[in-house]
Amino acid sequence: MTVRSHKGRALEVSIAALLWPPAMAALAGFHVLRAEEAMTARTLALMVIYGLGGLTGALLAWPLALWIADRRKAATARFAALFLLLGLGTAGATAFCYFLQFRLYYAAFHQTPLSRDWILETLMTGANAGYLFAIDGTRILLPAGLPLLVAAALIFVRRRSREDSRAD
Repeated sequence: MTVRSHKGRALEVSIAALLWPPAMAALAGFHVLRAEEAMTARTLALMVIYGLGGLTGALLAWPLALWIADRRKAATARFAALFLLLGLGTAGATAFCYFLQFRLYYAAFHQTPLSRDWILETLMTGANAGYLFAIDGTRILLPAGLPLLVAAALIFVRRRSREDSRAD
């Protein structure tokens, strides 16, 4: 792989990191509009959480999918790599942002840090945040996010096939 292709891939990851977070934040915004709720600070915070989840998911998933694509030349494997990594990465990072938000809120009610009770309270807060994300958070990502995920995976596969044809 040449320096030029490394720069191209870094640019590709940067573009993904610039486009994916606003798309995830827009999904949250559309969800709020569809529910006919007012745009408040809470809804903007929700959009920020989904944007951060999208940013983290894109920054983790895209380079890892590139690494897998270098080892698997089949288009289906490349599609599956980005589809699964970006989908799970975005959902996981967004769920982690949910957890951090819960943790910040409930920190005032928790025991002294690193005590046995604090660890238990933090674990239960994490379980609660995970449950609420599974119930409420995935409704925002699914099904509206699936076409975006499919489009990203198709673009990824097409770029890899162009890379392969230039390498030959």
